[in-house]
Amino acid sequence: MPAEAESAYVKAIALAPDLAPAYVNLADLYRSLGREPEGERLLRQALSVTPDFAAAHHALGLLLVREQRREEAMRHLKRAYELAPEDMTFGYVYGLGLNSLGKPNEALRVLEETLKAHPYDQSVLLALVTINREQGRPRAAQGYAAQLVELYPENPEYRQLLGHVGEMP
Repeated sequence: MPAEAESAYVKAIALAPDLAPAYVNLADLYRSLGREPEGERLLRQALSVTPDFAAAHHALGLLLVREQRREEAMRHLKRAYELAPEDMTFGYVYGLGLNSLGKPNEALRVLEETLKAHPYDQSVLLALVTINREQGRPRAAQGYAAQLVELYPENPEYRQLLGHVGEMP
């Protein structure tokens, strides 16, 4: 089955070299097969053809994270976010990346902007609770935890989280 998928993507790229999603999909197939170097080559090729294709920047950023090439990865994750700030995944991943690099204030800004576009997203809200708590901002953490409880009252873990955040000094 992977050989058939690979063949189809290769044909799609040959027929329409500017069809960037085909490159991204083939690179993802290569990732699943442990062929990351080929995936990287394809993603770079996609970006040479369509330099403003956010999904290719995002995919290359993730590949580079897996390869422990964080600085280069962050450039691509940032570019994906800049090109498509309305995409929840791009904002979320870029925000987490900033936080992991010791840039919590930048991370919070990106995640707060992402939350504006996706006010019901649990992952973004949880990240905001966590980073604010880590940064010693209990009121902000409580506010985001309260949003989770309000939006998802059936989730006992969110009520528990709100209780724990409320116990912060």
